[in-house]
Amino acid sequence: MARGSSISRRRRICYSPRRAIWRKMGITKTTYLQTLTAGLLCLCMLLPSAAENSHAIATVDNLHAALLDIMQNAESLGFAGRRDRIAPVVRESLDLPFIARFSLGRHWKGLSAEQQDSFTQVFSRWTVAHYASRFNGYTSEQFKTISSAPARRGREFVRTVLEVNDDPADNVKLDYLLHDRDGTWRIVNVIANGVSDLSLKRADYGALVKAQGLDSLIAKLEDQIRVLEGAY
Repeated sequence: MARGSSISRRRRICYSPRRAIWRKMGITKTTYLQTLTAGLLCLCMLLPSAAENSHAIATVDNLHAALLDIMQNAESLGFAGRRDRIAPVVRESLDLPFIARFSLGRHWKGLSAEQQDSFTQVFSRWTVAHYASRFNGYTSEQFKTISSAPARRGREFVRTVLEVNDDPADNVKLDYLLHDRDGTWRIVNVIANGVSDLSLKRADYGALVKAQGLDSLIAKLEDQIRVLEGAY
């Protein structure tokens, strides 16, 4: 009998701290458990969605696969072939209208709809030509996806690296910022070795538009496209 009483007392001691929590809070056990469950559900909602991460990574991986393709077939394709092959992937992977608008900053709102469309079209052509010209050869380079993490405003940050050779010091860190546009993850910024491409464009384009107007910027991009096309 004494042994049973001892066990009973130990059980009461073991459970008394848990009972004390909701009693000290002035609530019932049921309310306490409901509150705890609700809190855990909220924490789960704050965690990044695995499905969203996979879609964002897929966008970057698809772009990398297309770039690797034109690199490996650079000589046989030539500039025009690389441009034509990469164009649909670039337009699908990057949110070019958003990038074009953001690049002009406060100047965008002062443009007519026709001017906005003209700049977006030229900027898109320039972007495709830029990719076709830069990825113009292959020496065993490989793209490697490192990780993906949520960013501010519901965006996604995908970290990758372009492995150039066996020396890690020569590798290029390529980080991508993406947002969800109409249910599809699109790239809005590329950060190469810590340098934001979008920030550079915003500074350069904004300064030129302020000093010389939009027509000068469009003419400059058109000239650069002709130079890229004529170089190959």
